[in-house]
Amino acid sequence: MQEDNQALRAMITAGWRTRLIYEGVRTGLFDALEETPREAGALAAELGLDGETTFRVLRALSTLSVCRHAGASSFAITPMGAQLKSDAENSLRSLSIHWGGRVMASLGTIGHTLETGEPGQGGGDFDGLHASTFDAQAFNRTMAEQSRPVAKAMAQVHDFGSYDLVMDVGGGFGGLLTEVLLANPALHGVIYDLPAVEKGAADYLADAGVAGRARFTGGSFFESVAPGADCLVLKFILHDWDDAECAAILANCRAAMAKDTDLLIVERIMPEIVQPENEDVVRQDMVMMPINGKERTLAEMEKLGADAGFALVDVKPLTEGCSLIAMRAV
Repeated sequence: MQEDNQALRAMITAGWRTRLIYEGVRTGLFDALEETPREAGALAAELGLDGETTFRVLRALSTLSVCRHAGASSFAITPMGAQLKSDAENSLRSLSIHWGGRVMASLGTIGHTLETGEPGQGGGDFDGLHASTFDAQAFNRTMAEQSRPVAKAMAQVHDFGSYDLVMDVGGGFGGLLTEVLLANPALHGVIYDLPAVEKGAADYLADAGVAGRARFTGGSFFESVAPGADCLVLKFILHDWDDAECAAILANCRAAMAKDTDLLIVERIMPEIVQPENEDVVRQDMVMMPINGKERTLAEMEKLGADAGFALVDVKPLTEGCSLIAMRAV
């Protein structure tokens, strides 16, 4: 009973960790911290922060093991905290900004959705997202960073050798497409996304060394999907939208595809009956709910595909709880 009580207390109060890490990243504290201890006052002066508050925030962060309280008022970065630096390999900086800002604000509207069934955030407002450079960069960088390990697993379990041109529909900066191209040197690719994403995508593809085999095409998948690819990929797209919107996206994908070409969907699959070990997919479902999205069961995914003219071909586990759902245009 006491263990349950303590576990429940930890869950109730967990939000402070998300917010504190977010502020440490946003203000540059993690980038300024080093393995050699630095004084909180010096860090505050360097970053234009309040000295006393900086000390207290760093002291709190030290209890999360992302920094180390090394002296009376000095702190050093830890290996865990180093993953929040801007230049860290597979940095979690953008994820912390995305979760501490946009996601936490969205989760605050769950009560409205619970009472009314209406999205608390007015649906997937991606045009509004790109009105803020800070939010857009954080979101697109987060999606790119999260896509890389999933894409590496995808390239291992799916044969891309029969394709000439793969299009990542709603592909953002191109994290997934980049890894697929790196694993398949003869393959070419296209990112199809809103025009506002083009500059960030071009920079990302160039930095990854695949710009010579990848291009960007601007457009909205609610209006149409550009033709010409022999494989379309939808990663973490359908969970952003309700069934009617997914039907429109899939219909436009089908209209752009020849018969017997492949549609590869990457999503987390909601079990028909959930258990405590399914927390990851259920948490993501709660994140999607305020924007009118949802995580779906395999049966729900198969029906959406069938209604749009696709047959389910295969389902393969990837990594981080994701699955590759392969469909074929019929």
